[in-house]
Amino acid sequence: MTATRQDERVDRLIARDPVQVWPDATLRDIAELLERDQIGAVLVRGGDGASGIVSERDLVRAVAEGADPDTERADDFMTYEIVSVDAATPVLQVARMMLEGEIRHLPVHDGEGLLGIVSIRDVLKALVERLERTA
Repeated sequence: MTATRQDERVDRLIARDPVQVWPDATLRDIAELLERDQIGAVLVRGGDGASGIVSERDLVRAVAEGADPDTERADDFMTYEIVSVDAATPVLQVARMMLEGEIRHLPVHDGEGLLGIVSIRDVLKALVERLERTA
């Protein structure tokens, strides 16, 4: 199996458009959005695309630090350094990146812009399916 096969690309794991919030969205708004849409992270809009990402982990950290979910905002707790990956990146390479960087949600882009976000669960599912096909 080669890394250039279409089914090996990370973009095949994208199930939906990326969910985005404004920097002034409250932590409660974000938590409700994550729950409603059954996702683990949202991108925070910036001037030229996403300026950050807020994940479940960021929300847990905020609450543990005593943040008021009704007044604290996305831009107070978002991760500013967004690691993203190109759509053609092989799934196995993405898995390695996520493990080494301790990343659970990874935005995927192509030459035109952001396509979506893949989670570590998406990557694990793809790898398990690959193993089952070859077993």
